[in-house]
Amino acid sequence: MSESVGERLRELRTERGLTQRELAGPQYSAAYVSSVETGARTPSGDALRFFARQLGIDPDELLGGRSPRELIELDLELIETADRFLAGDARRATPRMQRIRRRAERLDRPRQAGIALLWLAGYSTGDVRTKYVADAETALSGEPPPVRAMVVPLRAAVLTAWGEVQYSVHLLETCHAELLRDGYPQPSMLLTLRACLAERHLRQGDLERAAEYAGSALRLTRGGPAVLAELTRSHVEVCRSHLAADRFADAAASVAAAYDLMQERALHPAMAYCLLARARVRGRSGDVEGALADLGAARETAWPDDVPAITVELAAEYLAAGRLETAAALLDQVRPAVVAGTALAAELRLQLGSLARARGDARRAAEDLRAAVEIATGLGARGVLVRALRPLSELLGETGKQAEAADVLRNGLIALGAEAD
Repeated sequence: MSESVGERLRELRTERGLTQRELAGPQYSAAYVSSVETGARTPSGDALRFFARQLGIDPDELLGGRSPRELIELDLELIETADRFLAGDARRATPRMQRIRRRAERLDRPRQAGIALLWLAGYSTGDVRTKYVADAETALSGEPPPVRAMVVPLRAAVLTAWGEVQYSVHLLETCHAELLRDGYPQPSMLLTLRACLAERHLRQGDLERAAEYAGSALRLTRGGPAVLAELTRSHVEVCRSHLAADRFADAAASVAAAYDLMQERALHPAMAYCLLARARVRGRSGDVEGALADLGAARETAWPDDVPAITVELAAEYLAAGRLETAAALLDQVRPAVVAGTALAAELRLQLGSLARARGDARRAAEDLRAAVEIATGLGARGVLVRALRPLSELLGETGKQAEAADVLRNGLIALGAEAD
């Protein structure tokens, strides 16, 4: 028994950042604590009770028991560490989450171990992410369907990274259908799956399907990142109040609500695609203000890598609405972040050309539109090419360069697959 008590004592002491001297306090010595931790001595009942008070736990926990308080505190620590991930502190959060995962396994808490693995997977890449996802699937295999479903979005992300995009979509849609069919319409899980499906379909260019999932996901969301963070803090505070009063069932309910909110907060980069899909639908239907609002919100919640493209799209919407100065400010802001020679660079030059044309600067407009056509032609970016050809040929015609306009149009049509005369 002394060995297991010693290991437990050392684990709890180091988790709390205490030295052996600090744990020993005025009643014992650091040498005595060391001898207990190494298994050389068996602690007395008085020593066990003293060390438990120093650690803030029940004495039976040092004997290998699992009090309700300890399990809920494990949940709270997991939530706190997940919050660090969301705050951008993955470097410090990762080792803490790894320790939580190991502690959950020692306490025989597969759900917490699996959730910890999913957070680790969400902030990993390549083979490391694949391993975390596989381990999470194993840990959660005995849990109810909505909990097992938590693995599916990350498994889909792994498949997408492997180039299996269609299979990843199939996996997400199958899981979504099964939860509904089998009577498990858990809101946070449905929100997650629908947001991921909206993102996948939008990336594939299927706006209709993306908008369908986006609409249902947006109806389930409870607010933006700041609102969700505040709600999470409230549930955590309530949980701690229940713990202080030994109301463990109430504390468990509060921590479960906090878990759901953390899951929704982690989802916001995917929710940006829901907003993006709805913005495009609104823009096509003439709801300019709605489209602008959705694009602005998407820009605030997207992954950093996605922000430049959304910013260019937002600028294009302002340009179409005649708000030239706002469009210009956005394009100037994003220009340093756009990589030359990419499809986004072609789109940026198209919008810069359109802006210059709207301002009456024909020379600058022709320069930017030509650049958009050249980049798009080289990349085979048909969408940008189609949208850049017409204004460039019209502009050249308006400035008396009909022959050049005809050449531009002919070469563009050939690039799009038309046969040359």
